[in-house]
Amino acid sequence: MCGIAGSTRPDPAVLEAMAARLAHRGPDGQGVWTGDGIGLVHTRLAVIDLSTGGTQPMRSPCGRWTIAFNGEIYNYRELRAELEAVGEGFATHSDTEVLLRLLMRDGLDALARLAGMFAFALWDAQARELLLVRDRLGVKPLVYGRLADGGIAFASEIDALRAHPGLDLGLDRVALSDYLACLYVPAPRTIHAGISKLPPGHWLRWRGGAIETGRWWRPQVTGDRRPSLDEAAEEVLPLLRQAVAARLVADVEVGCFLSGGIDSSVIAALMAEERKRQGGPPPKTFTMTFAEAAYDERDAARAVADHIGAIHTELPAQAETAGFLDDMVRHFGEPFGNPTALLIRDLSGMARRHVTVALAGDGGDEVFAGYPRYQGGVLQARLARTIPRPLRRLAAGAAGLIPENSAGRHVWRRAREFLSALGLEPAEAYASWVEYFDPGERAELLGQDGVPGRPLAQVYGAAPSAHPLDSMQQTDLETFLPGNLLAYGDAMSMAVALEVRLPLIDHRLVEAVGRMSADLRMAQGKKTILKAVARRLLPQSIVDRPKLGFNPPMGVWLGTSLAPLLRDRLTPARMGELGLAWAPVRRLLDQQAGGRRDHSLKLWSLLVLEAWERGATAPR
Repeated sequence: MCGIAGSTRPDPAVLEAMAARLAHRGPDGQGVWTGDGIGLVHTRLAVIDLSTGGTQPMRSPCGRWTIAFNGEIYNYRELRAELEAVGEGFATHSDTEVLLRLLMRDGLDALARLAGMFAFALWDAQARELLLVRDRLGVKPLVYGRLADGGIAFASEIDALRAHPGLDLGLDRVALSDYLACLYVPAPRTIHAGISKLPPGHWLRWRGGAIETGRWWRPQVTGDRRPSLDEAAEEVLPLLRQAVAARLVADVEVGCFLSGGIDSSVIAALMAEERKRQGGPPPKTFTMTFAEAAYDERDAARAVADHIGAIHTELPAQAETAGFLDDMVRHFGEPFGNPTALLIRDLSGMARRHVTVALAGDGGDEVFAGYPRYQGGVLQARLARTIPRPLRRLAAGAAGLIPENSAGRHVWRRAREFLSALGLEPAEAYASWVEYFDPGERAELLGQDGVPGRPLAQVYGAAPSAHPLDSMQQTDLETFLPGNLLAYGDAMSMAVALEVRLPLIDHRLVEAVGRMSADLRMAQGKKTILKAVARRLLPQSIVDRPKLGFNPPMGVWLGTSLAPLLRDRLTPARMGELGLAWAPVRRLLDQQAGGRRDHSLKLWSLLVLEAWERGATAPR
């Protein structure tokens, strides 16, 4: 895994500056290549083929094509064998060369043959054409911006792209509103008006100042197959084995994050199984522990590690984790309000002392239907069919009577949110559950008319299936997963040059589970299919154990270690400088301090916004 950047205005000093801002992603090597009308940058984290054979940017033998590639092609060995069978020769053992050869032969048609996580740029010197591509689900990031002369610049991170002159770095007010709604900026926008994210599963072609984009893959949660649960488990287990085994291919040490929940436990068990089959050492597993008992899962993780015979390490959350705020914002390059990013940064930094690659369970909730809100959506649809809308609206009006506090207990908040949405259409209801500042709050904060409504409702409405569970999972696979979970997973692990691999979002697994009926996916509650698989690998007590969720005790931190930040940074003057009204911020602070409402995530998101603006305007 690496960092990439480039420009159709190949100024060596600018390219070097971009490379310097990506050095953390690739500490094992740096390459800057310039051609006629193009410059490409690559910083390397050596994982496969540790020799200089994997050096990038990599040119084809004929000199026509040059590639800068970030990620891993897990099936590169199989692809290489296929290419060799038709006469292709190879000079290295890297997956980069396999990708380059495949693209030379098949162009965009090659993408369907790739299994992996990737973002890459391919320059065709003969056609004077630049191709940018991002993987199916958006594991690897890629941002770009148009230049005044009609050219284009791109990078793995916004901060690196900001080193390029000629980009419009003005604030996108719609993106700001979307950030307040989602706590991240959904693709294709970024917080900067002149920088865009290439969405997951998309390609971009630049030629002569013209840009063309297209979508080459989209998740399809359609639920059009109805196997039995045993048949589903029989189908899914080999796909999981394949996904885990493929992600163990590396020339460096690979470990596994283990929380004690079902997602990471299944991955760790399959990793141990594969290591035993290969005659290799037992897996190394890593668990973050907390002083706050309500957030700590060390006992459950230890039980899994003992069962599979792992070499297990417990890594205590650092007391100064919240102090990573400014560093976190720099790596995202824009406001990002999910505080779990702090934990991933901390966990990755400690795990990196032991391994270069780690497997993780991200995506399990989105693929296997693991969120409590999915049950709420199915129930809401049932109530909408049986209870007249006037009665549902009456119940929604009583939602404000449900008590809540700032102690981090979510059951009452979820009940209030569920009742509040009873009178809404399904798309609006679901968006109201997964968004934070609602349209009214955003309008009050931003002081502007015409604030966009709920940005995620449109995605829900465009889902290929009308079943509420299908639509919710489809929405999350297209928005919450890439924009939130995968974004912080990449940014925070690559901040310390740790490669994280995600077996549960192997596209073959996503496609197979997405075709299984919604009724089956929720037949025995959350993650029905994954639990059926897990019972073949793990003790019943582990499978049925409730999951806590990997979240920091933000409500506690805001009242203790982060209290000075709230006091010093969320002030009337500072909010005014950010273009935010003070009255609603003051109300949030008062209600949080009085224990009447849990606004911890909203307040944290405002702290992040303040830190981003301060960093964005500071000289580099």
